[in-house]
Amino acid sequence: MAGETTNNNEILIPQLSRMWLAPIGTVAPADATLTMPAGWYTVGLFTEDSLKFNSEPNFEQVRSAQSSYPTRTFQTTDAATVEVDLQQWSGRNFRAVYGGGSITAVTPSGGGAKHFKFAPPRIGGRTEIAACIEVIDGGKHYRYVIPRTMQMEGVSKELAKTKESVLPLRLAVQGGDETDAWYVLTDDPAFQPPVPTITTVTPSTGPAAGGTTVTIVGTNLDSVTAVNFGSTAGTGLVVESDTELTVITPAGATGAKDVVVTSAGGTATKTGGFTYA
Repeated sequence: MAGETTNNNEILIPQLSRMWLAPIGTVAPADATLTMPAGWYTVGLFTEDSLKFNSEPNFEQVRSAQSSYPTRTFQTTDAATVEVDLQQWSGRNFRAVYGGGSITAVTPSGGGAKHFKFAPPRIGGRTEIAACIEVIDGGKHYRYVIPRTMQMEGVSKELAKTKESVLPLRLAVQGGDETDAWYVLTDDPAFQPPVPTITTVTPSTGPAAGGTTVTIVGTNLDSVTAVNFGSTAGTGLVVESDTELTVITPAGATGAKDVVVTSAGGTATKTGGFTYA
């Protein structure tokens, strides 16, 4: 069938998952497979069906007397949460689940091994942490990197004799203008952006002094980051859409020059696409 994109290799079955935590400001992983940087630690074992990442944008609708449907919808806020039930009880995991707190050593009055006291944070004392969800499916690796999160729910634990007691970790993603609230790193080839193409360059001629505003029409141009005329980069690049962009020619020697667009998906060349007259 024309335009068929069915591909069962793009189905994700998480065969192995990990949850990493770190103090705020710890160097984030740079890719999807290298060893996690210093400062990150895993929460250890968690129940097999509990790990969830939820994106929860909020919208408002404008309603008008002249329409039975909303006449405009706009997003007001964004939100995301992480949920996982931890099986391993440890000081680190208690601090993560309760949003901080303190652990102090207690020496038993009768002697013997030390005991430990965990005290949850008081009001206003919760601390943020960084988080990374790692999911592996065969040769495909994904890391959800969350620079800032905070435990913002109460903690309810079942202490029943007939089943394990888990620690419910519920993290709310925190945002900011200085960085992405969350992002995904992956080596999955299905994420490779498409290669751009060039159909036309208009106008195709201009003065050697440069300064000509050129419109390039093609496909997959929405991620173009540079346009070269020969070996010299154009300026004032404006991506109008997936199929069109404009750029200003640099100065160049008289004659025909190849026009080359560069994007995350690769490069495309229009041989002799622009001539300096």
